[in-house]
Amino acid sequence: MPAPAGRSSLGAPPAFADDPQPLPDNPNVVVGHDNETEVFPAKEAPPSMTMACRTGDATYRVSMYSNSHKAVGPTQSNHNGTSRAATSTFTATVSGTVSISWNVSGSLKVDRLIAGAEVAAGVNLSTSLTASLGNQIAVPTPPRKTTLATYGVWRKKTNGIYQVCGQSRRRHVTAWTPWQVGWYVKQR
Repeated sequence: MPAPAGRSSLGAPPAFADDPQPLPDNPNVVVGHDNETEVFPAKEAPPSMTMACRTGDATYRVSMYSNSHKAVGPTQSNHNGTSRAATSTFTATVSGTVSISWNVSGSLKVDRLIAGAEVAAGVNLSTSLTASLGNQIAVPTPPRKTTLATYGVWRKKTNGIYQVCGQSRRRHVTAWTPWQVGWYVKQR
């Protein structure tokens, strides 16, 4: 969960699980504090998306979502054994691409999974994102604490019903859809 009220340990406003925040000096990198531990109800779909569908069209109606961080490379850590706050700087040592995935076998229409997830979470999503080598983050580390940082891709994890119009078969699907490149940071 987020750091105490006011400011997070990252020097930015607190990043709630539903709202990891971009770094002020690098808006393409998002930092968050939570990882699939808090679930949110899906946002309402606009009336145009809930109308009757044509035979063969697929729909993905999401009931809940959460944030999930997919690591690209190892978790890094730094312990501050002093009595004063210190800055821990982490650098991405590996690059990699994270793609959309789901928990059922067989083919699904990826564009329908993304559309349903975007409506549910209220954000734009992608089929894949690449976390690039060399990205850095500097994090204040309190006295006698350890900061852990993992670089990768934040995804929206959604749970819902996937159905092809005109067919009675409904599939319960969990999908992980790439959202933002960023760091998962925690302290202990």
